[in-house]
Amino acid sequence: MGKPIVRDFSQSKGILKYFPYEGAACVVPQSMVSAADGNGQKIVKAGTPYPSNDAKCLGYILEDVDVTMGDAPGTYVYQGSINKTKVTANGVTVTDEAKAATPRVTFFD
Repeated sequence: MGKPIVRDFSQSKGILKYFPYEGAACVVPQSMVSAADGNGQKIVKAGTPYPSNDAKCLGYILEDVDVTMGDAPGTYVYQGSINKTKVTANGVTVTDEAKAATPRVTFFD
């Protein structure tokens, strides 16, 4: 059997402070999530540093990505303005090392 069709008509909470941004397509690996949530889903939260939260950071995941069934396509922001309040509300912590690796991304309160 295949994966059931699920339609979500809600609007996701974006992490951008101002709209103009530059991003790139990526494959978000399932290994970025350590445990499933209460519904059994594995979600990589918006604002998560991609691919890691250190000097190798290329950018930040634009929207939540569901990796329950395996690796999934996503987008990371490598140039733009990110709202730090929205990122921390998602439960994501960005290290200073990751911020230094992405000089074209600005974090605002």
